[in-house]
Order: sequence, then C-alpha cells, then structure tokens
Amino acid sequence: MFIQTEDTPNPNTLKFIPGILVMDKGTAEFCSHEDSLKSNLSRLLFEVQGVSRVFFAADFISVTKLEDVEWDVI
Repeated sequence: MFIQTEDTPNPNTLKFIPGILVMDKGTAEFCSHEDSLKSNLSRLLFEVQGVSRVFFAADFISVTKLEDVEWDVI
C-alpha cells in the first residue's frame, strides 16, 4: 500500500493519506495511550515511541510527535 505524507503547519504533526477510507463519518482524536485503547490502529501508533497524538478523519490520519523527538527516529 502506498501512503502519501504531507507536512502540516505544525512541524510536529504529519498527515498520512492512505488512499482508502479511514472513517465512515466524523473524526476521532486520541491524545493519550489510554485514549488510544478505543481503536486498534491508534493503539498500535501509540506504541511507537515519541507519538503524542493521533487524529483520524475520513481520508487521512495525522500523527503528532513529542517536540524533543525527531521524525527520523519515529
């Protein structure tokens, strides 16, 4: 699967566009590991050290990292 990435105005957040439907309707935001337990995908993303927030929309996922962690590490 080819997943496009896009920068966002926040240098600590990247937008991932998988080319498939992510959410049927609405959005979902996960701001902690505890929140992430509501979704298997968000739980797996939070297992990546340095991830601090995950956001799902209809056609993309955004991931926010901790400020002191580099994207290359993630």
